[in-house]
Parts: sequence; structure tokens; C-alpha cells
Amino acid sequence: MKFILALITVAALTLPAFGAVTPEPYVATYAVSYRGFSVGELRFELRREEPERFVLEVRASPHLLARIFVGRKALERSVMQIDEEGVRPLSWFVEDGKSGDRKDGALDYDWDGGRVSGNVDGKQVVLPTEAGLQDRTSLQVAVMTKLLRGEEPGAISVLDSDRVRHYSYDRLGVERIRTEAGEFETVLFVSTRIGSSRLSRVWHAPSLGYLPVRAEQLRKGKVETVMELLRLERKVD
Repeated sequence: MKFILALITVAALTLPAFGAVTPEPYVATYAVSYRGFSVGELRFELRREEPERFVLEVRASPHLLARIFVGRKALERSVMQIDEEGVRPLSWFVEDGKSGDRKDGALDYDWDGGRVSGNVDGKQVVLPTEAGLQDRTSLQVAVMTKLLRGEEPGAISVLDSDRVRHYSYDRLGVERIRTEAGEFETVLFVSTRIGSSRLSRVWHAPSLGYLPVRAEQLRKGKVETVMELLRLERKVD
């Protein structure tokens, strides 16, 4: 669940009054498979609440067997500010949709005080902030925002549960791929972390504002999780 929720972000080009490129509200639905077996769908909704305040919510629709791990009411949410400086998360919340709160979490960012605090997986979390720090949901919006602004994502710090992990997000090339939502020219990126046997590949479609249309997670060179775009709906502010 953590990786799936962290894989995908969606964004499209718009130029608001304050002059910075920001994501356009949307609803995107992805089919998810694990080791070749369909496990359900994920629905991503990005909405703008204020000119610089955005909310990204991810909801799961697991198939029967996948409900062992993820409930039908599973939800992950990140509230973030997006301005000329980029994406800065303000709060994060996750509910796994099952009884109990062992795998739930909530974090609040105090940027002036230089710390992020809350509870994740039943543990109290208090950590210092650092420049560019993202949570595992806002991360994806941050990557897309950089691409929309003509920047390379490069090195990214991610708050995952009770620790900060450091990733690189590097361009590999261009590919044309076909999904249920259509055929797209894409830019392929790979995300890696030093010391990890896992890596992620994400295909972003420039024609959709660098919306990811396919994402894969590999472990020891073998594909485990795959997500592909099924449908996309633009939302009106």
C-alpha cells in the first residue's frame, strides 16, 4: 500500500495569478497489478482549495483478495502549498480502511519551527524539516511540478513513516506506450535509493501535463507492481 500510494502523481499545466506553474485539478484512475495479478484500482483526486493550497487524495478499490491488506475505505491525503518556491507539504494523513489504527497515521509540518510531528503506525514521530522535504503523497506532486516548470527532479528527500529517505529521480529517455486511456509519447524516469534493491520506473506524458500513464516497481530486477492509467477527468476549480 505504501509504495502504491507513493508511486503515482498527476498534474497538468495552468498559470494562476501569482505567476507560478501549478497542477490543474483532476481525477485519474489507475489499474493496479501485483506480480501479474490484478489487485484493484486507485483513484487520485487533486483539488485546489485556495490559490496556493492544494489537496491530493488517493482512494483504493481493492479486489476481493487484496482486501486482506487494504480496506475498501483506504485513504491517503496530503495538503500542500504550491508557489514560486515549489511544493511544500502542510499535513499528511493515511487510513488503511481496516479495523484498528495500527497502520494509520497523521503528520503536521511546522516549517517556522523546523519540525514535523504526529503519529504513524502507532509510533510518535518528531523529526526536523529540511529544504525540499516531501511526504510520500506530496512527493509526486512535487516531481510533476518541477517537470512542468522545466526543471529536473534530481535528489528528493521523502518522509516515509518515521524516517527520511533520500531518492534520485533521473531521466532515462523517451518511449511511446499504449494504455487503456490511449497511446502516448512519454518521458521515462527511474527512481532509486542507495542501499535499496527496489527501483521505480515512471512514464510521464508531456501531452497530459506530465501525468504518469504507467509506473512500475522492480525488486532485484523483477517487476512486482504495475499501474496503468484507465481514465482521466479534468476538474474545474
